[in-house]
Amino acid sequence: MVPRDGCIQRDGKHLLYIGIAPPKDRPVRRGGPTPVKSRLWRNHLRGTVRTSTLRLSLAALLEHELELAFWRDKRNRVRMDRHHEDKLTDWIAKHAAISVVQHDEPWSLEETLIRNGPSLPLNLSMSGHPFRSTLSDLRRALARN
Repeated sequence: MVPRDGCIQRDGKHLLYIGIAPPKDRPVRRGGPTPVKSRLWRNHLRGTVRTSTLRLSLAALLEHELELAFWRDKRNRVRMDRHHEDKLTDWIAKHAAISVVQHDEPWSLEETLIRNGPSLPLNLSMSGHPFRSTLSDLRRALARN
């Protein structure tokens, strides 16, 4: 379902998304510890669809395959119960590979890669990828039926 044309491929896997830690509005001190590993674990690998745009995108794409159920909270944010979050976590553990790169200004590297680099169909921010509108529509439709 996710287009892979133009994506970097290595060992049969495709680079579909890049993310950063910390965000630009909370830069890390030079020489200080990077929060990327804890952010990966806390938000993307074991987090929730509310705390991770990557998890939300994957959940939207895998809704039917994994039989995921969604609801919206009082602030209209998409949520899943822990059982469904665990199903998504298990899928990520089986299918995703993660690489980490240390950079003093990760937001500038992220922008350069998204705007000028390889095809990244799961990135929404700054992306001009043709799949962006499809993915946005899938995410917007969650828990609206």
